[in-house]
Amino acid sequence: MQTQSNRRTFLRRTAASGLGWVVLKNSRSARGYAVNEQLQVAVVGAGGRGGNFLPDEGWSSVRQQIGGRIAALCDVNRQRAAKSFEAFPDLPKYEDFREMIDQMASRLDAVVVATPDHTHAAPSAYALRAGLHVFCEKGLTRTVHEARALAELTAETQRSTQMGNQAGYNTNVVEHIWAGTLGAIEAIHMWGGGGSGPRPLPSDMHDVPAHLNWNLWLGPAAYRPYHPDWMQWGRWRDFANGHPGMWGAHHWATIFKAMKLDTLWPIDKKPPVAGQKTIQVTAEVSEVPEATFPRWSVVHWDIPAPMDMPPIRLNWYAGAGGTERFQKVVSELFQQHPQWGRADDDRWKSWTGNLWVGTQGVMRTFGHGCSTVDMLPSDKFGRIGRPPELLPRPLAGKFLRGWAQHMQGGPVPEGCFNKNSGPLTEWSLLANVATRFPGQTLQFDPVACRIVNHAEADAELRPPYRDGWTL
Repeated sequence: MQTQSNRRTFLRRTAASGLGWVVLKNSRSARGYAVNEQLQVAVVGAGGRGGNFLPDEGWSSVRQQIGGRIAALCDVNRQRAAKSFEAFPDLPKYEDFREMIDQMASRLDAVVVATPDHTHAAPSAYALRAGLHVFCEKGLTRTVHEARALAELTAETQRSTQMGNQAGYNTNVVEHIWAGTLGAIEAIHMWGGGGSGPRPLPSDMHDVPAHLNWNLWLGPAAYRPYHPDWMQWGRWRDFANGHPGMWGAHHWATIFKAMKLDTLWPIDKKPPVAGQKTIQVTAEVSEVPEATFPRWSVVHWDIPAPMDMPPIRLNWYAGAGGTERFQKVVSELFQQHPQWGRADDDRWKSWTGNLWVGTQGVMRTFGHGCSTVDMLPSDKFGRIGRPPELLPRPLAGKFLRGWAQHMQGGPVPEGCFNKNSGPLTEWSLLANVATRFPGQTLQFDPVACRIVNHAEADAELRPPYRDGWTL
């Protein structure tokens, strides 16, 4: 690991001196050493979403965002990764991320993980244990236990980590809530999502395509014969984290920060004390499919008072049946407060969003990082200024930059696994657990990471890994 140590020492000194990144085309020039000391980044899942990190130019490319260099590519599906592989003919290419990291750890600084949800945690953990920094796409993990494991590994290894929810949270919204612009927040309603509903398990026989390593694609999931329907992984619980993991990472991160839910988690508590406060989670569902997500669901989190915030109920309405129940909530709200707006406003009919209900008005947030914000009544909030600035501002559109700056000795990014994104993921994924046990109130201890009143639901937090796989 001597080469790796020397490179990281150089990068930290470069950052401290204010030189920033050095990007030169000719590594034989007088400053060629600096070129060779660019961040060396491997991409696991080089096809599909992972391909966005590869071009020299692009809104999420490693080169454009941080001046780094792609040093290796890994993908279990050679057909899906063909375009990426062909674009970098001279780079080492692998099917198994373990083999790549074992062989190249001394020549790498960081790994980007952009695989299906069920194989986010395993390569992230393997890279951290090898001393590498990790950027992992959202949703961070498929299970609650995986999120906790990555948070603990980040704390243990002191590597720079970040979840790929891009904008993170909206600092202005958080500061408006803390400043009391809407008064006291009495409830928050999130809507959007919904699952595919019951589907038969794939059963007929298919040959594994020559371009696919099926065993590695399954990763830690239970083995099953190949079927192309499994490759539609977003609909299956064994492979996906559903709307809470995917869009919750975008739309719910601001809620998590604004309501100070992160303070309920054992961040920087040494040692943590279990059993202090529990989060109660209940769900209504259309049905409980064996292997997929319900067509519609309604999930309630009852949150104990975090720090100086009051206890609050958070509500998520998913799918058609959830939307019907949300529209009833909206109708009743504006009947009680007609001066705040109208129930038939198109803002409440969009496919997803958040409705914040305060004592002085309401707010709708939508988009990546809740970038779209409407406060009502408009005559009251139409010209409202910015709230007192209490939080650091992210680099607009440069969501990899904070991750890289931390590698250089800069501040810890908000999306770090053990600072925000790990606890956010745990809280979000409780919704998926609750929809397996509708009508039952589950009590989750965020310090112990256990459901303390329901053994079967608690087991859903940490389903077993297949033999040969571990965190």
